[in-house]
Amino acid sequence: MKMRKIIAVMAAMVIGIGVLAGCGSSTDTNTADTTETANKVTPTFMYFVSNSDENFDETNAMIEELKGEYDGKVNFDIVNIDENPEAATNFPVKDQTPALIMLNTNNDISAMEFKCSDKATLTEDIETALSAE
Repeated sequence: MKMRKIIAVMAAMVIGIGVLAGCGSSTDTNTADTTETANKVTPTFMYFVSNSDENFDETNAMIEELKGEYDGKVNFDIVNIDENPEAATNFPVKDQTPALIMLNTNNDISAMEFKCSDKATLTEDIETALSAE
């Protein structure tokens, strides 16, 4: 639960700063705190969608393709905030869907994308998360 709060706060900070450009990457190149020993985890692709997204069906189809391509390498958590309103309170993405929060092998946010349904960009974000040291 602590990690979700940290992610929610970080997401709120990014949104508050105004990183709302269409399909613009806000990839974080900072490394984890070196004073801690980093336990490698499976990267997690957290994708938030809503029924009002213009390309809802196309986005879901693209996510299914990515899931197939990265099966066993990446955890996928696809959340429809209309069906799971609690997610919109834990992660402030209600008016920003589709939204991606990508966690790398250090469980750090390695990318955030807003209003993005470009498969090439999302694939690049996944590859970056997989290569985190």
